[in-house]
This record gives sequence, C-alpha cells and structure tokens, in this order.
Amino acid sequence: MSQSKTSDAKFQKFIDNDSEMSSIIRSYDWENSSLGVPEKWPQSLLSLLSTMLSSSFPMLLWWGDDLVQFYNDAYRPSLGISGKHPKALGQTAKDTWPEIWHIIKPQIDIVIQTGQATWHEDQLVPIFRNNRLEDVYWTYSYSLVKDDGGNLGGVLVICNETTEKVIAQQQLEKSVNLLTINQTRLKYLLADAPVAISVLIGEEFIIENANKIILEIWGKTEQIIGIPLIEALPELQGQPFIPLLQEVLASGKPFHGNEVLALLEKDNEIFEMYSNFVYHPLKNADGHVNSIIVVGYDITEQVKARKELEKSKDKLELFITAAELGTFDMDLEKGTMDWDNRCRELFGITHQQPVTYDNDFVNGLHPEDRQRIIEIIDNVMIKAVNNGNYNITYRTIGAQDKKLRWIRAKGKVYFDKDEVPLRFIGSVLDISEVKQEEMRKNDFIALVSHELKTPLTSVKGFTQLLAIKAKEKQDNFTGGILERVNKQVMRMTEMINGFLNLSSLEESKVPLLKKSFDLEAMLKDLINECELTHPDYAIQFLPCKPTFVNADQNKVEQVINNLLSNCIKYSDKNTTIIVSCAIKNAEATVSIMDEGIGIKPNDINKLFDRFYRVENPVAKQVSGFGIGLYLCAEIIRQHNGKIWAESEFGKGSTFYFTLPIN
Repeated sequence: MSQSKTSDAKFQKFIDNDSEMSSIIRSYDWENSSLGVPEKWPQSLLSLLSTMLSSSFPMLLWWGDDLVQFYNDAYRPSLGISGKHPKALGQTAKDTWPEIWHIIKPQIDIVIQTGQATWHEDQLVPIFRNNRLEDVYWTYSYSLVKDDGGNLGGVLVICNETTEKVIAQQQLEKSVNLLTINQTRLKYLLADAPVAISVLIGEEFIIENANKIILEIWGKTEQIIGIPLIEALPELQGQPFIPLLQEVLASGKPFHGNEVLALLEKDNEIFEMYSNFVYHPLKNADGHVNSIIVVGYDITEQVKARKELEKSKDKLELFITAAELGTFDMDLEKGTMDWDNRCRELFGITHQQPVTYDNDFVNGLHPEDRQRIIEIIDNVMIKAVNNGNYNITYRTIGAQDKKLRWIRAKGKVYFDKDEVPLRFIGSVLDISEVKQEEMRKNDFIALVSHELKTPLTSVKGFTQLLAIKAKEKQDNFTGGILERVNKQVMRMTEMINGFLNLSSLEESKVPLLKKSFDLEAMLKDLINECELTHPDYAIQFLPCKPTFVNADQNKVEQVINNLLSNCIKYSDKNTTIIVSCAIKNAEATVSIMDEGIGIKPNDINKLFDRFYRVENPVAKQVSGFGIGLYLCAEIIRQHNGKIWAESEFGKGSTFYFTLPIN
C-alpha cells in the first residue's frame, strides 16, 4: 500500500512559476484553509496549477468538496479592476459568486454527476465587478478533473469573455437583416469589430471585406481584397470550408462551427488554428442570398491547453498501467479505503465491494509478515517517526486464489497542522519473480557457505596443530608463517559467516532477541575494545545521556563494529574517528565520522546495496564482497530504524543510524 509522495519536480515547477497569481498563491494563508499548505497538496492539483499558471488563456479551477477557487493571470482581468481579485483566491465558489450561484451550480452538478465535460457558448452570466453588476457573455467549458487516487478532484473551467463579440454580432445581425444595408457603413463596422469578420460575394466567394483580425489570422494583407477565397488561401483546398460555404449559399441557412481545425499557411509554413465561427447568408434587395458574412474568433490556445491536460492524464494512466502498479487511497477522516483493480488483484480479491483495512488488507497479509506490517503502518501514522514515509516489502496470500505473492509498497501519509493523519496514498508492485530469484541465489550462497565451513574448520585445526609443534621446536619462521595463515583463515571464516547471516536475515530466519539496554554504555565499551586493537587511531566519543533502547544488542553491536571497522580500513593511521549519540523525536541517532578517503556523490545512494563496492584504487586494496553495509542496513531496517551516509570526497565520511528509544 502506498501513494507516491508529491512529486518534487511538480512542486518545484509550481513554486518556480513567475506569474503574478503564482506569487499570490504562494503567499496566501493556506495553513488555515481546507486544503492545507501547498507542500501537502496532491500531485494532480500541483500539475494542474503548473499548467494553468503557465498558460496565457483564462483558466479557473474549483478544487475539492468545497470547490476552493484558483485562477491564472489571464483570468484575473475578468474579475474587474475593483472587483473580486485577489479575494477570490482560496474562497469557495459559492462564497465568491453569490450573484450567479443559481446559474453555475446546476452546471457544476451535471459535470460532477455525469463526468462529462460541458460546453457553453456566448452565455449571459452577469457578474459583480467594477462596483456594479455587469451583463457579461462567456464561452466556456466545465471539465471534471480527478485527484491522485482517481476520484473527484474538482472542476476545471476554460473560458473566454465574449461580451464585445456578442454585442458586435448583435449589432451586426441587426444590420445584415436589413435588406437595404449601407455597404459603406458596413465596411467600417467590420473593420472596427473585435472579432474576425469577412464578407464573401458570389459563388467564387470573392473577398469583399476582411477586417484586421481575420487578416492577421490568415496571415494576409488587404491585397487579397477583391480576389476569390481559394486563390487567397490555396491551402484551404481539400479542407471542409469551401463545401460548407457552398452549402450555406445554396440553402440560405447559417452554419455554426465549434472548435474547427484549419490548416493555414504563414511565412511558408503550415500551422494549426482552431476557431469558433458562423457562416451567415446575406440577402440582396430581391431577397436572394448572394453573399456570406464570416464571423469567428481564434480559440487555438484554449483547445491546445485542454488537449494538453487530457494528454497528461492519459500519460499518467498509461505509466501506471505499463508499470503494472496498483494504487490505494485511505481517507483516514472518513474511514474509507479505495483500491484499483490491480491492487485488488495483488491481494487475490475478486469482489467489487468497498475494501476494508481489517478484512481485505490485514487478512490478506502472510501470517509471518502480518504483525510486522501492522507495526510499521502504526508507526507511519506518527509523523515524528519518519514523516509519514512508507516503503516496505511483504507477502500476501490471495483471498480467493490463495496464491502467495511478494509485494513492494511505497506511499505517503499526509497530516494536518496538528500532525493528525488525514490521508494515506500509495502504490503496490508485484515483485514475486524478483524475490524468487533472490531466494534461489540466497539458497545457493547458503549451501556453498555451509559446505566451505567444514574443510575450513579442518584447515584451521591443522594450522593450530602445526603452530603448537613449531612453538615446541622454537621454529619462529614457521610459527610466523602459520600465524599469517591463521589470520587468512579467520578472514575467510568471517566472510562465510557474513554470507550465512545475509541469507538468514533476508529470509527473516534470524529472530531479533530484543531487550532493553543502555546504548550509550554499549558505545563506550565497543570504543574501548576498538582502541585496544587499533592503537594507531584516536577515537573520540561525544556521549549523550543514558539512552535505553529495546533492540537486539548483539545485532546492534555488529552494526557499530562494522562501521568502526570501515572507518579504520579507509582512513590513514594517526587520524581521528568521532562517535556521537543524540536523541531527537523519540529516536536515538548514532553517528560515526572519519577523516578517510570519502565517497563520491554517485556512490552514496548505492552504499547499502547488496554486493556493491566503491570503484577506486584505495577500495580495491581492501578485501570484501560488499555485504557488510548491506547487513547493517538489514539489521537497522528490522528494528524500524534508518541508516544513511554523508561524505565529501577526499575529506572523510559520516555514517548515521537511528533506533526507536523506549
């Protein structure tokens, strides 16, 4: 179970946006809002805001059950100079738009209930701005957007104020319906209209008039006035516009086009343009249709913005499907849990009823893993333990198919300002094949290690026997050689024991014999022993007060000895090693710092991987198979602690690990 935590890249993209509204959003008092601070917002909300704030087309977003309001710079002028901006930010839709709530509320409900986007063109929606209630016309769409868990996230509004266009159209329609229209006055009216307008005459659709806006869209100048449309725009050949004009001319009925794609040529390059337009027939004094007026406006950016959002959602769904990830979402306030089909499959669940934590999740865990996972999840719900991060491997037994599966789960718990857990979101991945391959390798390593121990024990016995004989004969040379042989035998024994411990730990065959002991006292004893065996190194201890932990003392000693041994291996003689202990957030943190060769940044994150060894000339001179730090990490992990390293190459390293205190 888990949710991928809010993408750092998405959040950084949001906070780096240099738009005016981005700055206002970042400075808004979100801590006391229903959404909480932006660092806790779901990835889907941050992704939408990043797209909105970088767009130059007006966008408005109502998010969550309360329909909390966001908008971008392009939408802000629609609120009026002395209107709702910036008070509209972070408020609910109902509180912001009381004057039109009776209009927009039914439209929002339709989108939420059906999941289908709606389109409204040139609709009158009066709003209060500039200190008065204004009649404003809008062309807009309402689209349902989902949150990270695939549930209702909010409603996205992509809009454009068309008041000037509608007024112009109304004036134009009054004019064009007059049988005795004054052509000279019409020419000037078209030229000043705030929308794209052109008049086409006859069956060849000769361009009689074209205002500045439509000339800019076409990428032409007034030189095209007086020539047929197909000659002025030859790229229209094969596109639907000429046949549509012919139909309007023949039938005398207007045609309305919505989001129609046109391929136009400008500067010898073809580009895409989306538009809403109307072809309206004009009659002469005899009542016959002899010309067509074209009225339209460019909505390319609006359409592309919507398509980009749809593309992003499709990509996310594709990535999840391709990775065979299952997703889950626990609403801790409502006490509900939602699993997608893949998550249900990994727990062998075939029913389609709502899943529950106890019946479906806990009962689906392998009996040997159940208590461990329950304890880990209990700790995840405590922010002070690990900030709500969840990353664990466990086994499941299918509820219906009884199939054993190995699962890797990652996720995040989100808390309110009082550190009360609100939501637990994450993903699960089937790693059964990888785990089975690891188990086969571990079985092989364990088998070989066991087989090697028998002859090695005999070699050790023979060596000790020869050493006794050499001592009796006072053969110092042979005794010295046998002492070196014995050291190599001891080293090989340690390696074999390491492989055996590795296999046992990974299969959880070695139980932790936990008891309460003083961590500070244990550190002092281990440092004293190390100083006796390595007098060429100065080991300083920065003690904390007596700190009692409930852990397997032998295993923790193994971790500390391994870290001290590494410091000595990779440091020059007569250098200093500093060991310290501190208590913070119900954890004891032990650090061991050396003045050795250090670790390169690209090696830091791989240090605790199994069989990983740093590639440099000094490291090659130190024997080992790269399992010591991996064993340390496994031991600390089984104690629900953390282990990590920090280093500056050439100047030394510091290793840390934590243990929960009693």
